[in-house]
Amino acid sequence: MPLTATFHSIVRFPELDEQPTSTPELLDAAFRADPSRVLLIDAEKVVTTGELVEEIALVQERLRGAGVRRGDVVTAQLPNWWETVALAHAVWGMGAVLNPVTPIYRERELTGILSTARPAAVVVPAEYRGTDHAAMAGRALHAAGVDVPLLVLRGPGGPACAIGPAPRAELAAHTDDICVLMFTSGTTGAAKGVLHSHRTLLAEAASMAGLYRLEGDRVFMPSPLTHITGLVYGVLMPLLMDGDTTLLDVWDPAHAVQVVEQQGCTVCVGATPFLSGLVEEYRRLGQRSSLKAFVCGGADVPPALVRRGQEVLGSVVARAYGLTEMPTATCGGPTDTESVRADTDGPPVGSAEVRIRDGEGLPAGVGELQVRGPELCLGYLDEEHTRAAFDAEGWFSTGDLARIDETGAVTILGRIKDVIVRAGENLSAPEIESLLLEHPQVADVAVVGVPDDTVGERACAIVVARGAPPTLVALTRHLAGYGIARQKFPEHLLISESLPRTPSGKVQKFLLRTEATARLSKGEGESR
Repeated sequence: MPLTATFHSIVRFPELDEQPTSTPELLDAAFRADPSRVLLIDAEKVVTTGELVEEIALVQERLRGAGVRRGDVVTAQLPNWWETVALAHAVWGMGAVLNPVTPIYRERELTGILSTARPAAVVVPAEYRGTDHAAMAGRALHAAGVDVPLLVLRGPGGPACAIGPAPRAELAAHTDDICVLMFTSGTTGAAKGVLHSHRTLLAEAASMAGLYRLEGDRVFMPSPLTHITGLVYGVLMPLLMDGDTTLLDVWDPAHAVQVVEQQGCTVCVGATPFLSGLVEEYRRLGQRSSLKAFVCGGADVPPALVRRGQEVLGSVVARAYGLTEMPTATCGGPTDTESVRADTDGPPVGSAEVRIRDGEGLPAGVGELQVRGPELCLGYLDEEHTRAAFDAEGWFSTGDLARIDETGAVTILGRIKDVIVRAGENLSAPEIESLLLEHPQVADVAVVGVPDDTVGERACAIVVARGAPPTLVALTRHLAGYGIARQKFPEHLLISESLPRTPSGKVQKFLLRTEATARLSKGEGESR
């Protein structure tokens, strides 16, 4: 059954009317204009629009053979390979829905997503970074009770999506069709399926291309294509600004600098670790970057890093704020002051709107940030999630605390929702806590994010012990047994007599974050 969205904004933003053409049609136009135009560069090859369209035709033939039809969901857990881009366009060109899943997820997370998405087919690499993804996906499909074809890329015997002659690629869709189902961590540990259309995502890509006056630029994309950042800026934006994308599938700062300079990349949108790594490597080399702009978001971005980045890279560096639901709500632009770009998360982009909803017990001017704009998603897969997050006027409640200054610039101060943002990944604290409580030496536990200049935040477990206190190694081994992403393993451990709670019994995590940061700075606890 085709996916449908229940949220419909009562506000019609002008940028939406500026995107009358769907993503498949944009690619088809680029192909017809110049089949020899370079569109993608990765470690394997340089890909022209003509070569990409040929590959799309082959992929679509295989998807049809697997039973995929218009409106179906295709789950893809793939790295930053050129074939990932081909698959995305193949799915969209058939009128199907892409469900991208980050490669760091393991069997537990993948099983949950498959159970909810109910895809018509699943596509994974045969192996990536030491993990047998084909075997893992097979187990996850079985555990989820989903009996659909499993298609494997770069497996033995040659590319899986090149199986002989194929008809011309199908590149047609309506701009308001739902094209992406992307899961993001929820406040209770349950993943929420975000629904985007071609129009919402293209409006987002166009707004950032316009803000930074991008035309014919080469995007450097280390962010996963299975994240909203990689998908929008690595796959979609180049089509709108007559540019191309250089992909990096394994992050290494020294190699990243080589790629940026060899390919002459000019713009990057990514999380804190990517900016931090580039800055340190360029500093070590004592050279400026070919990048003219780096937009940094997805995790806490230290103001000092923005200033250091500008000085070292010789680029415009700015903070931005967004979510899977609304990829870039605010962003510092090239004409904004350094203070706006470094000390705030910037003003709203384009016709996007922001406001603060006051909360009890919060300082004056601080409250939950609500947003709405042309790039706001169409809602969630679960209608109850949609009703809880969107109001009748089209405002989306972000769950983040913020203030808005007299210039309109937004500064994010913390989160109401209980997630840790590590290197742009949303890690659900309740999920980690529920698993840690299964350990026999854990009587009570709270997991909070503590600031980190490299990855934004790292997870710290504050444990009330049952008997002898557990070690960080013991807790890590315990969590590994559940088959979850290793990024969810706490990187700090503190032992406490009790956890601070409200009269109603809720853990006061804002107090724990402050306490954990102070104790760790004194050398207390364990860290890895």
